[in-house]
Amino acid sequence: MLTIRMNEAAASALRPLTTVDPPPTVPDLGQELRDKFAEGLTYNDGAWIFTEHVGQWVGMPASASAAIAKMGWKDLSGYEWNVNAFHLKDYAPIHGENLDGRPRISHEDQVVLMRFGLVVADNVFGLVRALPEPAPARCVIGANDTCVVFRFHQIRTGDEWIDDVLKKPDDPDMMAVVDRHP
Repeated sequence: MLTIRMNEAAASALRPLTTVDPPPTVPDLGQELRDKFAEGLTYNDGAWIFTEHVGQWVGMPASASAAIAKMGWKDLSGYEWNVNAFHLKDYAPIHGENLDGRPRISHEDQVVLMRFGLVVADNVFGLVRALPEPAPARCVIGANDTCVVFRFHQIRTGDEWIDDVLKKPDDPDMMAVVDRHP
């Protein structure tokens, strides 16, 4: 089962129930992202992470349990949430501005990257379905005026905290949560 939830800011921007002609364009998966997916996922102490991300954090212990303890993350979902994160702008033809030393992404480009994140989520779910024991997985795409970040983790008991994040009515940032249960 596939479930897509989004906060009000994302729903207003993406307008998922509105027919648009012509349909919005979404960047293709570039070679770098296809390579990331081709490398697959690596199992680490109960967590699944992008193989490309193994060892990317300098000074972080190799095992998930040791990393959780050292980095102060709450649990395996927190470990996956952090280690599997990447900026979608790094994989799409979006050129942000730099104002006063701070990166800026236009609202229009944020929307394009949010849509791109949904395509990325579909590819991540393909990786999860190919695992020896597919597990429920959650992809989260979050956007603001400085970055659009993609994250994923397995869905575990106690992961309901995401509901509180989505319910913030005054949050100007966009967030989409895509859950897939085998």
